[in-house]
Amino acid sequence: MAIYIFFRPIHSGKTTALHSWCKRQENIAGILMPDINGCRKILDLSTNDIFDIECKDADSNLPITAVGKFKFYTSAFEKANTILLQALQIKPHWLVIDEAGKLELVGKGFYPAILKAIEVYDDINSPGNLLITVRDSLVEDFIGFFKIKHYQIIHTLNNLP
Repeated sequence: MAIYIFFRPIHSGKTTALHSWCKRQENIAGILMPDINGCRKILDLSTNDIFDIECKDADSNLPITAVGKFKFYTSAFEKANTILLQALQIKPHWLVIDEAGKLELVGKGFYPAILKAIEVYDDINSPGNLLITVRDSLVEDFIGFFKIKHYQIIHTLNNLP
């Protein structure tokens, strides 16, 4: 069906709005990155499981992926990619990825899952929809980097089918 790119400025409530929208959908899978008690988490939309992605422990011995001032557990990205790639096997009506950012534009973070999801959903005959949040300043870079052909840019979730 389609790829929808949902963007607004940073800290404008994209994830909160997306979470509310997701609760009203059927046949949905994917991940959200809510900020819970000042720390980024991953929410698996299929199971409602929540796990840490942001590392606040300066003494952590676990592998870390850094972007700007943020440090993320590399294993959390691996787990999130697995969740997304498994969801692609069942081809839900909605696959949600929150969010694509600077890491994905250098082949890290959610890159493997996004690449595969775009391959599946960037076909007008594909059943289902891909909904990706992207920081407003990265939308054009994101579309060009992943060579997306069939997409719609949205600023509100009210207009989705």
